[in-house]
Amino acid sequence: MAGPARLGAALPADLTTDSGADRPAAAGPVPATAPVQPILAPGCGGQFPKGPRVAEALAAHRPLHIGVFGDSFGDGLWAATDQAFRKYPDVKVHQFSHEGTGFTRYRTRDLLEDAKARVAAQPIDLALISIGANDTQGLFVDGHAAPYMSAAWQQTIEGRMTALVRMLQQRGVAVGWVGLPRMRDADFDRDIQAMNRFQAKVTCRLGVPFADAVPVSQDRQRRFALRLIDPATGKDYLARANDGKHMTFHGYEVISRPVVQPILALLAPPAAKPAAPAPAPTAPAPSATGTPPVHRKRPPVEAPHPAPTAKSTDSPTELSPHKPTDLSTAPARSSADSKEAGKDKEKDRDKDRDRAEPRTKPSTPAPTASASPGPSSRTRP
Repeated sequence: MAGPARLGAALPADLTTDSGADRPAAAGPVPATAPVQPILAPGCGGQFPKGPRVAEALAAHRPLHIGVFGDSFGDGLWAATDQAFRKYPDVKVHQFSHEGTGFTRYRTRDLLEDAKARVAAQPIDLALISIGANDTQGLFVDGHAAPYMSAAWQQTIEGRMTALVRMLQQRGVAVGWVGLPRMRDADFDRDIQAMNRFQAKVTCRLGVPFADAVPVSQDRQRRFALRLIDPATGKDYLARANDGKHMTFHGYEVISRPVVQPILALLAPPAAKPAAPAPAPTAPAPSATGTPPVHRKRPPVEAPHPAPTAKSTDSPTELSPHKPTDLSTAPARSSADSKEAGKDKEKDRDKDRDRAEPRTKPSTPAPTASASPGPSSRTRP
C-alpha cells in the first residue's frame, strides 16, 4: 500500500483475509522499494478529530486534553502521543491505560466504570484507545463458556466496546482506535489478526477511525521482523521488543501516526522562542556639548608641599666675614685716627655680637660701677 487511505476507503486485505501468519517468520527486514504507510481502516471515522469538545477548545483557546486508554499497548500509545505533543504547551496528554487489562477481564477491572471515573476527575476532549492483546481467550457469558471469537463472545465484547465508546462520545469526546501489530508467534499472530478484523468492524459501526498497525509492523513479505523501515524517513530502525509482541518507542510512534497526525493538523505550529538579545553596552551620558565624555583614570592626588616660611627675625643672622683690608694700598693714618678707628671697630663688634645672639636669650647685666674710680684708660700706641 503506497499511501494513507482516506476515510471511507475499502477494508484492507489484512482485515478481511487470512494474515498469512502460518508462514515462517523472516530472519530480517526486506528492503522496500516504496515505504509502506499506516492507514485508517475502514473509512468510518466520521469527523475525527473534530469532535464537539475539540471544536469548543479550539474556539475558546483553552488547553486541549487527550486521554489514552488500553493495556500495555495503550501504555506505548500514551508514550508516543505524549512525545508528539511535547512542543505544544496547550495540549495535555493523560495516561488512563493499565497493563494486563482487557474486555475479557472485567472481574479484574471494569474498563467502563474505570473510564467514567477517569473522565469525571479529568475531562478530556479526545480519547485514543489501543487494547485487545489480552483478550484472545474465552469468557463466561451467563454462566456458560464462550470460546474466543464465538458468537456469544463477539456479542459480549462488542457490547463492552460500544458502551465505552458511546460513553465518551456522549460527552463530546472524539475517539480514535489503534490496532495491534504483527506478532512473531504464528498461532498468537493468527488470533491477533482476527482481533484486528473484529475491532475494525465494531469501530466502523461506531464512527471511530481504526489505525491498522499491521502494514507498518511487518516486512514486505508480510512477516514479523524486529527491524523495519520507517515509512516517513525510509530508514531502518528497531521496531519490536525481544518478546515478539510489544514494540519499541519508535514502533509505537509509527503505528500511532494515523490518529496523532490529524490532531496535529488542527493545531497551529508552536511558536519558536525568540533568542534572548545580548545586553546592550551602557553608553555614557552625553556632555553639555553633546560629545560623550571620555573617562580617564585620575592620577593619584599628591599631598601639597608646604609653602616655604620666611625666616624669623628671632633666629640668629648669618654674618658675612669681613674682607681683609689691602694694607699696601691703604692710606697712612695718624695716631689719633688709629685710636678712633680702634674704638669704632670695638663698637661694630659689639653690635654684631648683639645681632648674633637671639633675643630670647636673657641678656647679661652690666657690671655695677664701684664707688671709687678705677685706673684711667690709656691709649696704647
